[in-house]
Amino acid sequence: MGYIEKSLMDGEQIVYQPQLHSVIYWRPALLAVLGILILVVPTEGKLLYIQLALSTLLVFLSILGSIKAHGGRQYVLTNKRLIAKKGIIERNSLELMLRKCEGVQIKQSFIGRIFDFGTILVTTGEATNKFDHIKDPIVFSTRINQMIDNLKPSDS
Repeated sequence: MGYIEKSLMDGEQIVYQPQLHSVIYWRPALLAVLGILILVVPTEGKLLYIQLALSTLLVFLSILGSIKAHGGRQYVLTNKRLIAKKGIIERNSLELMLRKCEGVQIKQSFIGRIFDFGTILVTTGEATNKFDHIKDPIVFSTRINQMIDNLKPSDS
């Protein structure tokens, strides 16, 4: 059982769990490809050892970059809260009560529009909370707004 499941309140249910876009792994992947391409160049002697060391270093750095890029991030929308958890060794969590949320904004760059990823900004009072590299941010934004609207008392 993960952090999110352990932190659910009584009667709270997960409504939506957005995915992180694969764009977070593009830089580490390019570094790994570069490390592998270095091995293609034919060399011998001391230069071969330098080539192997450099290639190994680049692949190792790409693995570390992938771990850092994901960073144990999890975002979850429940029927009561918006929860963000970051960290693998250390944990940093953010829990926003939906009834306190005032606005939801989507930020997408040109590349983000093409590959369908973006940042969701949720405002609560004077604070703005950021949810980066969300795959299909329009769906996440719509779900947040829908849950906020569901919590409003109905006019009878």
